[in-house]
Amino acid sequence: MKQSVRSFAIGLFTAGILLLGGIFFFGTGGEKVEDLAAEDLIDLVEQKGYYVLNKEEYIAASVGDESKTASAETDSKEENSEQESSNKEEDSSKDQEDEATEKAKEENSDENDSEKTEKEEEKEKTSYTLKIKEGMASSDISSVLENNDIIDDAGEFNEYLIDNDYHLKVQIGEYELTTGMSHYEVAEAITK
Repeated sequence: MKQSVRSFAIGLFTAGILLLGGIFFFGTGGEKVEDLAAEDLIDLVEQKGYYVLNKEEYIAASVGDESKTASAETDSKEENSEQESSNKEEDSSKDQEDEATEKAKEENSDENDSEKTEKEEEKEKTSYTLKIKEGMASSDISSVLENNDIIDDAGEFNEYLIDNDYHLKVQIGEYELTTGMSHYEVAEAITK
């Protein structure tokens, strides 16, 4: 019995030494993740069929705005390739366009001021009756408010609700909200 246990132990010891020697002399056979640049990692992940999102795209996706995220990613890639090809052409004509633009701005500044005032008045007049139902998440409420132009950024508003613990205090009911309300005012209105 002692002989078979010793033989087994010697076999394990020998196998361990051979494995260590193989790793030491031949390496692991590939690059380590820590050695790759961020761009290389993104390319590698996208080749596997996954998507890489930045923080803003992730927030938009978590709010339920996935269609904007996918189209923004596609638009971003298309814009980058178009920008690279047109940058050289734009440099030569940019000076001429700038001079023409400045003259046009001076002529249209009075018209633009009145248009901005009208747009601001329209934006201020926007009101919406928010109906909060049982089981609605704060991200759902944020996206509804953004879709109805009460808030500008659903992700930012949702973060505000969570950071200030309003997401735990949201009440079921109907609330009259208007454009121009601050995050605080909206949060206070829907938690009373």
